[in-house]
Amino acid sequence: MASVSATSTPTIGVGSDGKVTAGNLVANLDTKAIVDALMTAASIPKVQLEGRIKTEQTRVSMYQSLNTGLQTLQSTTDGYTAANAMNLLTVKSTDSSVTATTTTSATATELSMQVDSVAKKQVSVTAATTAFTGTKFTIVDSAGEQTEVTAASTKPSDVAKAINAAGVGVTASAVASGTDGSGNTLYRLQLTSAKTGADASFTAFEGSAAAVTAGTATNLLTATGAATVSAASDAKVTLWPGTAAAQSVTSSTNQFTDLTPGVTVSVSAVTTAPSTLSITRDDASISNTVNNVVSAVAQIQQFITKQQAGTTTTADDGSTTYTAGNFTGDSMTRTLSKQLQSAVTAPVDGKSLSQYGISITADGTVAFDSAKFKTALAADPEATTKAMQTVYQRVSDAVSSASDPTKGYITGSVKTQQARIETDQTADIAWTTRLAAQRELLVNRYTALATTLSQMQAQQDYLTQQIDAMNKPN
Repeated sequence: MASVSATSTPTIGVGSDGKVTAGNLVANLDTKAIVDALMTAASIPKVQLEGRIKTEQTRVSMYQSLNTGLQTLQSTTDGYTAANAMNLLTVKSTDSSVTATTTTSATATELSMQVDSVAKKQVSVTAATTAFTGTKFTIVDSAGEQTEVTAASTKPSDVAKAINAAGVGVTASAVASGTDGSGNTLYRLQLTSAKTGADASFTAFEGSAAAVTAGTATNLLTATGAATVSAASDAKVTLWPGTAAAQSVTSSTNQFTDLTPGVTVSVSAVTTAPSTLSITRDDASISNTVNNVVSAVAQIQQFITKQQAGTTTTADDGSTTYTAGNFTGDSMTRTLSKQLQSAVTAPVDGKSLSQYGISITADGTVAFDSAKFKTALAADPEATTKAMQTVYQRVSDAVSSASDPTKGYITGSVKTQQARIETDQTADIAWTTRLAAQRELLVNRYTALATTLSQMQAQQDYLTQQIDAMNKPN
């Protein structure tokens, strides 16, 4: 009788349909290969789910990037839609020590002025001493209001600390000023008003407020050895100097905010001759506002177009695979692109925006011609700036409808997709748990099968030996 052979190798595989195929399981059973093959098939739904999550996350990321660009664009346009927001001015001065800034409420004008004085802080120093006689000190401001302070000791450094802590509009510091006959360091208190202007002047006394009122306190600023380094003073300018209309104006600071509406004039030095401030329309800045908005719209259009486009890859065998873009077939982004394009190209008051330098390029994005805009602005400043503000408002409205935090349709889509991702991630976690349990079950099952087959193989080998022995001739 022929013996039983057990030399065939088991085969395990997974077909394209996900079905597991196996052969020759009796001998050399590889339980790990069997379990891995079965788990590969069982994991297909999880792999597909994770692929969908990745795709959804990428799409949400692109929507969020788009939203960021839209919010930046809206911030830009909103800054230009307010009344007089396009009233941008530039300032030129014939003297570098006289400058000015403007707001949109200012008007083009020219101012002639001469700076007679600049505003200063009061800076005073006391006589040099190693220590004061008491710990009570009183600061009296320009209105006569008294503030009494108590130092921790008579040392100048402690007196300075007490004055600084009192918040009386005066700062103090102890400054080393040589030594006395015994070699002890002398100190002066340097007292400085916190603000400039005549109203910031002060007097300092050694003694209580009551002593100041009684006239018995020591005036630290008039004592022998004391000095006022700089007196508190106002800034003063003369408008239209040398004319019958000459007029002096003062300020407690070196800024004049009320010379003409919307203009703040700053002075830094006395001038010996009149200087002229020329405030004119800033055509370059106005043009830049248009360029900023149109460029931002074009960038958003280009971003949408790029994300709408799919890609085709070719394998070594010549076969091709098409992969859709993040926005392929997405009606929302297509609508947004059209709305933005309409906002910056649709006529205003029956006039084409091309005459203001705004046009559509061959690839469908918008572009800005600053030379054309400059010509239009020079010809009719009011109509041109009004038209641009209309454009800015239309852009702002289009952006708001898409990216408003509560009502925007793109914002809403992002929230919906994020909720879907969370649901899918929860399902993915459940799949992980389920597959782990399934693997454990399969491992146990096929380990037991391998043990049984091994036992059967041993029995077969034994029987084969017995049969072979019986068939041998005596």
